[in-house]
Amino acid sequence: MPDKKNSPTAAGSIGRTVLKTLCTVALTALLIALLREGLGSLPWVDSKTGQHAGAAVLQVLAADGNARQQQMIAAGLMLLCFMLAIVLVRWGERLLERNR
Repeated sequence: MPDKKNSPTAAGSIGRTVLKTLCTVALTALLIALLREGLGSLPWVDSKTGQHAGAAVLQVLAADGNARQQQMIAAGLMLLCFMLAIVLVRWGERLLERNR
């Protein structure tokens, strides 16, 4: 006989999926906001360190003013944030399961 304790109901499964989806979307938005703020602070870091690494990063991201390249870079960074959010949600899920 199957163990009823480990078999999720349809409503529980849907609720868990919705929760994971919301967490992934929220984490993605948070990571994009952190990335945006981090990029905005690069000139300040350059001024404090006397280096030009931040300016070089911003120059690459500016793509010499080519709007299409800028859009591709932005889309790539958003995809990277989304993939990182998925990994973080899965790690969080494993940690919660381990603690149960």
